[in-house]
Amino acid sequence: AGQTDDSKQDAIIDWLRGDRTLEAGATGGYLRARTSVLGDIVNSGPVYKKEADPDVSGADYAAFASTARNRTAMVYVGANDGLLHAFRASDGKELFAYLPRAVATKAPLLALPDYTHLPFVDAMPAVEEAQLTASDGATTWKTVLVSGMGGGAQGIFALDLTDPDAFDKSKVMFEFTDAD
Repeated sequence: AGQTDDSKQDAIIDWLRGDRTLEAGATGGYLRARTSVLGDIVNSGPVYKKEADPDVSGADYAAFASTARNRTAMVYVGANDGLLHAFRASDGKELFAYLPRAVATKAPLLALPDYTHLPFVDAMPAVEEAQLTASDGATTWKTVLVSGMGGGAQGIFALDLTDPDAFDKSKVMFEFTDAD
């Protein structure tokens, strides 16, 4: 949001992560006050995923499906706070969130006190199994989430959600925009 002061940049990042200590109304607060740290969900919707799809078949799929049977059940949803959220289905705890690069540059706008609504990640995600082939010809099964950003940006991203408990930046498979 045009901030050159590192402390303000850090404060905005913390605000995006859910820190409410600098929201307007708090002592010394100068960031937008929110009623909830979760952004509005407009065109997106929740997608539940636990086990592998029983209707898929292929080489080594049975072994993959057997392993996936015990993974954490999750609910994935895009929101207009700039994030694709991943919640544990059993208790609603957020395990991680992903901020696509295509909307990252405008995410600081969310913290401005005079912010007016903009779409960010408001497309409906899809979560399915896919057999991927490496450059050496080896194949492996993965559970992949693919989503666009709806009105937030022209593009798509894919995340490897085979093991949602171990999600990190290495699980971002790709992100493409209209500039690509």
